[in-house]
Amino acid sequence: MQREFGISCNYHKGYRARHITLEEVQGTPVESYSILPSYLYMLEQVNPGTIIDLHTDSSNRFMYMFFCLRACIDGFLSSIIPVIAIDGTFLKGPHRGVLFVAVCMHGNDQIFPLAFGVGDSETNEAWEWFLTRLHKAVVEVDDLVIVSDKKGSITAGVEKVFPNSFHGACVVHLERNMVGHYGRNKTLKQYFRRATRVYQESQFL
Repeated sequence: MQREFGISCNYHKGYRARHITLEEVQGTPVESYSILPSYLYMLEQVNPGTIIDLHTDSSNRFMYMFFCLRACIDGFLSSIIPVIAIDGTFLKGPHRGVLFVAVCMHGNDQIFPLAFGVGDSETNEAWEWFLTRLHKAVVEVDDLVIVSDKKGSITAGVEKVFPNSFHGACVVHLERNMVGHYGRNKTLKQYFRRATRVYQESQFL
């Protein structure tokens, strides 16, 4: 700033100015949450059949949000093997919360997005709410497999909402847990990865 414009500006003043400018251009998180109903309505209008839901508490404060585009539903039901991976990740920003995701893998071995949601935390109630809307989107699919890190809240939700589906553990999470418990043992990791790619019990044993 000093060299280009002849203005003396310390880091903190520059950071605050950047923050104010971004809010002027992009709006604030509060403003973004306030237009969520309009955004979800437009999603439904431009892509009829899209599954949306927005849940607030008794004071009309945001609690949960879910959307699954009709195009994604059609793609999953017509062209994708019935395996859905679900997970949650913490959101950064002043309001925090959790982003819920449900994705699949298409024939070219690339990620196919299916559904998204936002909640306050990864509680049993939040996962059950998200999975109930996901079930509405994909209905009853034969031989459906749900893959996750098998966290307690996810397991409880899957057992309640998808009782007829197989719930498998994500290999990546299993390996990370194994490394955390036993350390970085190269031989153990090789045996583990080999075991995860065996499809017959006789070979596994």
